[in-house]
Parts: sequence; structure tokens; C-alpha cells
Amino acid sequence: MGRIEHYLNAYEEDAHNVALNNQNVYVSYSGDYKANPIFHVHNSCELLFFEEGEGLYKIKNVDYEVGKNSILIIGGADPHFRKFTRTPCIRYGLTVMPSFLQNLPIINSYMQVYQTHPVKEAQKLQNLELSDFQRIIQIIRLLREETRENGEGRGDMVYALLLELTIILKRYLNLEKKDISGTYKAMSDIKNYIDLHYAEELNLTVLSRNFYIQPNTISKNFKKIFGKNVVNYINSVRIANAVRILEESHVSITELSGAVGYSSMNTFLRQFRDIMGISPLQYKKQMEQYKTDSGTMYTMWKDSEEKREYLFRKARI
Repeated sequence: MGRIEHYLNAYEEDAHNVALNNQNVYVSYSGDYKANPIFHVHNSCELLFFEEGEGLYKIKNVDYEVGKNSILIIGGADPHFRKFTRTPCIRYGLTVMPSFLQNLPIINSYMQVYQTHPVKEAQKLQNLELSDFQRIIQIIRLLREETRENGEGRGDMVYALLLELTIILKRYLNLEKKDISGTYKAMSDIKNYIDLHYAEELNLTVLSRNFYIQPNTISKNFKKIFGKNVVNYINSVRIANAVRILEESHVSITELSGAVGYSSMNTFLRQFRDIMGISPLQYKKQMEQYKTDSGTMYTMWKDSEEKREYLFRKARI
């Protein structure tokens, strides 16, 4: 087999990490020749489309296997571990911000598509018919072309492509359209508020006061709709943003804890370790080591289409 270093990416690593947490819509194309294990979390929902190879993902302590012509969906702020079990592992990645999707007509009725699914449901997206998988990949390629300039994902074409993708995925997953009025809308508004205001004082009492809903009602309905305890969700969003800050800048632990909404540094450290399994400093060192060990060769999207296709054809020899 021909070899292009150990790691072939259609993005620059640091820019990629920033995009996972800041861009409404972001498409990557990458190939790995090593297991490259990593434990990670980000604000965006991530969809992975495997063209070649196999991987093992652990999401919220549940194992998911994904292989050729398969799709895996990872919900926003859900910590996940991954390693590649068969290489080369060549895949597209699509990350979308949940708050952006919820502002899109029709798509906001199918937001359950963009969450981590139980293994039994997730298996419905494994080993798709080649023609169906290629149709989906064509949508992803068009999304890449429409969003690579500004990364904002604005415009009618982007909406049309995301809508088509959403409808295809909801059919595979056999999901029903949600009534976005009443309780569902109220809980979605609360979820969006948490996503945007995680750095402020945030608890059930604050949410109850802002939305005029009893704390017990919020707690019960949020869990029913999103499958997550509201307090746990607040912590997961805060830690996802702490990880983002660690990857983007150099700050003290005290500054970091305050920046993501914790008044107590000890509480922050406990929550970080509970969710990520290691301390913030250990995570920072782990990510730096991962980047060093990856042996990355960057292929930016500004490169010609012919060059990209040549590299990936060569990677399959």
C-alpha cells in the first residue's frame, strides 16, 4: 500500500479544533494510518461518514463500532473516545452547532437526529447500500463547497442540503417529527439558553425564574425530551467549553474555571475529572502529545481538487 506519512488531513489541526466549537457548519476530510486514540469533547454535533476502515468509539461509556459505508452521530457536548481498528481510515466529518440547526425551519422538528443514539438505533446507519451512502456523501461534498469560505453555513443552499440530509437520516433512524410547540419548544429554548449562557450563574432556580416554569417541571421535561439531566447538561456544556479554551489558549486553572461559570475551582476540577477522566493540565499535555505523535501532513481545502483526489487515490493503493 502506498503511504502518505501516518496521517492525511484536509484541514490544519489547530484550525480544525477551533472550527469544532465555533463554526455553524464545518466539513473535514481525513485519513489515518494509525490507531490514533483520543478522548475529546466539543460543543458541536459531529457526524462521521466512513468511506474506508473501521473505528471504535466510546460515547458516554457505551461502545459504538463503525465501518465502511457507515455513519456515526455524536451529540454536542458528549465526551467521546475513539481509536481506529482498521486502517487506512478515510472519512468525512460534518460538525453542526445545535443552536444553529434549531433556528432552521423543519429541521428544528427533527433535532433528535442530531444526538447520540442508543446502539440499537445507531446500527441502522451501519453498512448502508453503496448507492445510498454515495448520495449522502454527495450532499456532504456540496456542503463543504458552500461553507468553506466563511464557515458560517448561511444561505438557502446550505439550508436545502442540511434539510435533505436530515430527512434521509430521520428515515433511516425511523424518527417521528416533533411538535415544536408547547413543552418541546420550552425545553429547546432552555437548552439554547444553557448553550449561550454557560459562563453565567446557571441552575434550576435561575432557569425557573427566566422561563417562568417550576424547577421540578424543567427537570422532568428536559430529561424526557433530551435524555439528559439538566444539571448534568449544564456541567457537560461548561466542560466542553473548558476543553475548547484549553485547546485555543494558555490560561490558568483559576481563570479557566471562572470563564466557564464555576465560582469554585474545586467544583470545576471535580466536574472536569468526572467528565474527561483526567485533570485540565493532563488533558492539555495529552492533546499536545497527540498532535506531536500524529505525524500530520496538512492538505488545505485551498489545494486543487485534482491534487486532493490524487492523494486519496494514492492512499488506497
